[in-house]
Amino acid sequence: MKKVFTLFLIFFWLAVSMLCAQNFSHKGFVTDASTGLPVQKAKITVFGKKNLTLFTDDAGAFSIDSLPRGRYTFTVSAQGYAAEQVEVFSTEEGFSLPQVKLSKLDDWKPGFHDLVVVDELHEDDDAVSEYTPMLSSSQDPFSASAAYTFSPARFRIRGYDSQYTPVYLNGVEMNDMNTGYGVWSLWGGLNDVVRNQETSTGIQPMFSAFGNIGAATNVLTRAGMQRQQARLTYSNSNRTYSNRMMLTYSTGMMNNGWAFSASLSSRWGNGRYSVVDGQFYKAFGYFLSIEKQLFPEHSLVLNVIDAPTERGVAAASTQEAYDLVGSNYYNSNVGYQNGKMRNARVRDSHEPIIQLSHFWNRGRTLNLSTTLGVRFGYNGYSALTWFQAPDPRPDYYRKLPSYYLQGTPPDPDAAVALAELWRTDRNTAYINWDRLYEVNRNNHMETYDSNGVLIASGLRSEYAIEDRRTDQLQWNYATTFNMEINDRLKLDAGVTYRWNRTQSFNILKDLLGGEYWYDIDKFAERDFASDPSKVQINLLAPDHIARKGDRIGHDYEAYIQKGSAWAIARFDLGRFNSYAGMMFGFTSMYRHGNQQRGLFPNNSFCNSVWLKFFDFGFKGGTVYQISGHHYLEMNAAIMQQAPYFRNVFVSPRTRHTYVENPEEENVYSFDLSYQLRLPFLRGRLTGFYTRVNNQTRNMSFYDDVHRTFSNYTLTGIDTRYAGIELGLEAKLSPTLSATGALSVGRYQNVSDPDYIQTVDNSNKVLERGTVYWSGLNTSGTPQTAATVGMTYRAPWYGMFGFNINYFDRNFISMNPVLRTERARVDMENRFSIPEKLKGGVTVDAFIGYSYRITYGKFLRFNLSVSNLLNNRNIHSGGFEQLRVRSFEGKYQKPFDSKYYYMYGTTFFFNTSLQF
Repeated sequence: MKKVFTLFLIFFWLAVSMLCAQNFSHKGFVTDASTGLPVQKAKITVFGKKNLTLFTDDAGAFSIDSLPRGRYTFTVSAQGYAAEQVEVFSTEEGFSLPQVKLSKLDDWKPGFHDLVVVDELHEDDDAVSEYTPMLSSSQDPFSASAAYTFSPARFRIRGYDSQYTPVYLNGVEMNDMNTGYGVWSLWGGLNDVVRNQETSTGIQPMFSAFGNIGAATNVLTRAGMQRQQARLTYSNSNRTYSNRMMLTYSTGMMNNGWAFSASLSSRWGNGRYSVVDGQFYKAFGYFLSIEKQLFPEHSLVLNVIDAPTERGVAAASTQEAYDLVGSNYYNSNVGYQNGKMRNARVRDSHEPIIQLSHFWNRGRTLNLSTTLGVRFGYNGYSALTWFQAPDPRPDYYRKLPSYYLQGTPPDPDAAVALAELWRTDRNTAYINWDRLYEVNRNNHMETYDSNGVLIASGLRSEYAIEDRRTDQLQWNYATTFNMEINDRLKLDAGVTYRWNRTQSFNILKDLLGGEYWYDIDKFAERDFASDPSKVQINLLAPDHIARKGDRIGHDYEAYIQKGSAWAIARFDLGRFNSYAGMMFGFTSMYRHGNQQRGLFPNNSFCNSVWLKFFDFGFKGGTVYQISGHHYLEMNAAIMQQAPYFRNVFVSPRTRHTYVENPEEENVYSFDLSYQLRLPFLRGRLTGFYTRVNNQTRNMSFYDDVHRTFSNYTLTGIDTRYAGIELGLEAKLSPTLSATGALSVGRYQNVSDPDYIQTVDNSNKVLERGTVYWSGLNTSGTPQTAATVGMTYRAPWYGMFGFNINYFDRNFISMNPVLRTERARVDMENRFSIPEKLKGGVTVDAFIGYSYRITYGKFLRFNLSVSNLLNNRNIHSGGFEQLRVRSFEGKYQKPFDSKYYYMYGTTFFFNTSLQF
């Protein structure tokens, strides 16, 4: 008996010793709120007496050994999910970690291209200004509102153009190298595979790029990072397309070291049910990513992504035209042909992207990624063109009743009669396609060259459809290096290089019943009738007779290359987390002409001068931790950036001429933020100030005073962006939350730039002077935007909510001619004051439900309704026409401004099967 008791004491002592020596680990879990499945690679940031950053494993679990006594805030975030915060108390008895449920961000929110498609086209200007918001949503409440809720009003964060908000694909910048515009449409419809994103707010850099002064987004499509899933999705909407289908399959990283991800999508609509007439939509999308883990530390990834799209485009119009047809969504680009609606403006693009990436990952201490990619294909934008024939556009100023009221003398009877036709005859209010065909079919002509030789005979088209092409070939290279030197110092660095060739030309798309097109310079024919060489588009191939599919008009290539090297050091100094970085780079460009123009025989063919610019940037910032819940953040940047090709060359369609003494623009930016992180309330208040100096801008238009087509170059443009941002999210209960966001800005021109006006046909200088617009507001975005909303997430996997939104202080895009000394003398002062566009209030609502079929199989339904009150009077944009009415060589009155309106009530229904 004593031996048994002795053995019992020995085993008891050993067990107690092992238990005392054991390091207990506390486990928590992160799961998907709608499926209950684990969320892998979720980030858990612990704030309190001890700060930690953790990530969940494949089972959605994370663990912590110990926490000093006190209160801690756990912020849990993951790509594609709304962030959650929970509070944990550590006492003498220990602590327990919760199970955190994350809700998907995109269960009910469509992407921006599902909300509205924008093509702002100034009269006689081929340059399209595409609005591009920040489409990603971070855990910041303001950024989430700006990405989705403010999008229908074309809100731009801090008022910045998209050239200051870079978009990257797997570490490679994708902004257009000719214009700086964002390129989200290159992967439109492939929502399931572009959700993994690295984002930054404002000036902050990313781990994979130096960034700019605006919010940056890096879309990550690596197969091994894709969520393991099989999903079939169908959507229905009345916005831009009517139907959408998506099929996505991703394996995740398999045990054999392979990972595959593929997605197919289709979006279509005939335009009958869209808000704007004629906005038909036909788009496809395909994606393939293959990843192979070569060795434990090395992976190779191939990505292919493409979204070929063809869609009808809406046009801005004057308020007179909108009122005549009784709708603010009138589209002057459309008309009826054989009883069917046809759109003259069609955007047609097919630009595949192929990337090959190598990843070297040595855990947290060292990561090296390299990507080589190519973008190629075509981008077309069709338009009516005409020769020796009346302007076919239905809202041309001579075809509106107001033209007869402003004549000398006025003719009110003609105005009344024309207004009645606008209301009753669709061939008056819209393009009369049958009339255009009739003109061409009755125009049998014999065409002779300057020597009297017959070169063509038959139906010569006076009206045609041309496709304005900008076909790009772009090679991209980027290497990113991330190294953790020690616990307090991390280094990010990279090298980038981009080379772009953009071919600009027109294709004769449709002869509209004719047989050929006489391809000469119609403006030169009027001005230089006595010199037949001047009218030639190309002296190397004179008297061009064009058939369907031939190139007509201009034909040139833009060659651009950009390279940079950057580095960012990040310091953890206890309560201070700081960074400092620099970037040095270059930009070079030249024009290559494929034609020897008759007007510029010595300044149009072959290569222009090679223009070179020096780029640099310095950034720095710090976050001061007041406590585990209160933070102050400061960021600052100084940058020098090259101008874009479209603003350097005066008239690249015809010649090599570039602006006098082209220079880089200078950027200065600063922001200061207060951040609040509590379990029941989180938010950010930011004040920002940015100055962009020495900008250049080019535009072309018909000058009614000089009676010639002219080029207008502005230099020395300085712009200031200042304001505040506020975003808040409050947890009112475990299922009910409230959100609010506010942006109040003052975005103004702060200089009086110089201008030079030249004749397009001769390069003769017409005028030099000053544009007086210092103190006038910039355009393109509401400078005031606000929203408040409520969201209820039910325990039974349902959710619904609403938002009330307010937009104001959006200003019209200004015509610089109206702010010159000549305009000041000739016209009333009221014409120089830019119009404030109409703002207003909208209400949005959404509802969603997730039904679990079996484990891992779910059926989801989501419905969102925008502008529930059907407010159709809010301007989303507008511009002053560049032409000005004149009389006896003096400016008289501007042409009427043209406007865009925010859509009325629209819906987006989405259902998906995950299996």
